[in-house]
Amino acid sequence: MKTILGLEFDGETLGVELGFDGLQNIIYYIPDTEENTQIFSALAKHPSAGVRAAVADKQNLDDETVMLLADDNDPNVSRGIPYNETFKNLVTLEQIKKMLEKENDASISIINYAGTFMKVSVEEVEQAIKDADIKDPVILMEAARSYDLSSEYIEELTQHPDVSVANAAKETLKNR
Repeated sequence: MKTILGLEFDGETLGVELGFDGLQNIIYYIPDTEENTQIFSALAKHPSAGVRAAVADKQNLDDETVMLLADDNDPNVSRGIPYNETFKNLVTLEQIKKMLEKENDASISIINYAGTFMKVSVEEVEQAIKDADIKDPVILMEAARSYDLSSEYIEELTQHPDVSVANAAKETLKNR
């Protein structure tokens, strides 16, 4: 993918080619507006995970781009997608299961937003967490701290062998 930054000066258009690192830094400054959805869509297919991760932080993404980024194998790309409003409206239980199985930051984001998905209930997210058989205590501690997940599930986490997870669950139950 070739990226050209264009500059109009005195009626003349000048251009300079950008590498992935320059492009990654500029994406932040591209206004997150509906008019730029097509640009974000093209950049979501860039070979650089850093570029794709910068795009994943945008809200004005079309449905196809959101789901493409949700399926990305790089955890830095997929971790921000659960915050996207389009994702919250589109995501299916199957997609959530797939993301949880990767046991990365996207899993934490899904847990944090368990109550915001339109097509998937909190109960379904909770069951998907259990079914994924997550081993990473960092992710399970996030589940233990969740106010969206059921007290019954949090109670189960009080028996987790990792003391940090168990203590987080106990603290959550105490504060409910």
